[in-house]
Amino acid sequence: MREEKEYRRQLHHFVTSSTEKGIELIKIGEILSGLRHRRTFLDIGAGGGDLTIPLSGSFRKTTVVEPNARQVAFLRTQRPEFECIHESWEKVALADRRFDFILCSHVLYYISPGKWLPTVAKMHAHLEPGGRLVLVIQSPIGQVAEFFNAFTRYDVPILDVWKSLGEAYGEENLDVRYFLNDIRTKTLEGMVDIGLFLLCDPSLRRRRPEIAAYFQQRHRIPGGYRLVQDEILLSVSKSG
Repeated sequence: MREEKEYRRQLHHFVTSSTEKGIELIKIGEILSGLRHRRTFLDIGAGGGDLTIPLSGSFRKTTVVEPNARQVAFLRTQRPEFECIHESWEKVALADRRFDFILCSHVLYYISPGKWLPTVAKMHAHLEPGGRLVLVIQSPIGQVAEFFNAFTRYDVPILDVWKSLGEAYGEENLDVRYFLNDIRTKTLEGMVDIGLFLLCDPSLRRRRPEIAAYFQQRHRIPGGYRLVQDEILLSVSKSG
């Protein structure tokens, strides 16, 4: 319970201190404009629905697959019209259901890299012909990647993933977009909280003083702290 509460607090701080969701919505909106149909939307790992809720207005039906029980309960309260499935993507069974748009934003880190391609293949199998799958992941370069490499190991073989997706689904069905997320806090403690959230490893909390020193030395600006996150949006369409 305490672990869950801390995660939710850090997530809220990250969302309210960054420009990510707004920019991500713009990038996704550009992709939605090219969809043949906007009937069904599936969000995998929707969290608190910061992307799900605004995007749902473009579709007749929204389905969420989310492993966190509290987030599912929150979405069911806020949006009772959503179909919310409390399950991990690896275990969920959707039979032969298909969706015009599938979103998977910052979820793949919780899956070992060796399982990324089968995981994406399962998502692609549930696309309607003419539909699109969007994957959003942290770039292996930039300030956040440097921060990761200072305290842990961030090894996402994005070029290998892109090549494999091209071989599997055709280069003509792939699109990549790059954008920057500007994260700002007024306090050092706030930036450390966000750093711990990004690291996705509770064991690193014991290194909080080191993380604080890192941000103090490298990311202090007048009036607070700033961290720029480089992000990649991969879009895969389904022929037909």
